[in-house]
Amino acid sequence: MGVASDALRPTILTGQWGLLRPLEAARDAADLYRLTHGAHAAELWADMKIGPFPSGAAFRTHLEDMLADPSRSFFAIAAPDGAALGWLCLMEVQWAHLSMELGYVMFGPPLQRTRLATEAFFLIMSHIFDDLAFERLEWPCAASNLKSRKAASRLGFQFEGLMRHKLILKGVTHDIPLYSLLATEWPARKLAMQRWLSPSNFINGEQISPLG
Repeated sequence: MGVASDALRPTILTGQWGLLRPLEAARDAADLYRLTHGAHAAELWADMKIGPFPSGAAFRTHLEDMLADPSRSFFAIAAPDGAALGWLCLMEVQWAHLSMELGYVMFGPPLQRTRLATEAFFLIMSHIFDDLAFERLEWPCAASNLKSRKAASRLGFQFEGLMRHKLILKGVTHDIPLYSLLATEWPARKLAMQRWLSPSNFINGEQISPLG
């Protein structure tokens, strides 16, 4: 595992529908706990290594532990007013090969199936390929996580193969599909995502042309 350098420290990435910014436990824990716990908590945390959490305090401690890991870079996905709606992480960074992994993605229910949800990926992918000049971005997920697998394909990631019995999550052994996107593939995907995100692609909040 590579260690994130100063270049990978979270920064503010601003879009049309919201922004990415550094995730902060003190600022974001209460909002994110509220969004990711309750009746929907079991589904949201099903494919995570840990969680859901018994209290807001326990969740905040978890965020603090995550943010203390120098090998990972956490971004809050935020509404235009800066309120956190979810998060994502850059991890498994290999500087020698200009490769990294996009992982530990969590979208609160208000973020799911919104333009900001897609734009968050557009912003982070632009940052990885255009700003940081990486060659490869990986997207692994549990085989049972059909939403994640569908999202990877929709965003243009290519399926590379299945790592059998790769992880044990909460006592259950999981196969891990691996998807990837390369720098050479990014320009076409960037254009497709820009077209999809354009206000002209929506009427009354509904898309005209899908992203595929």
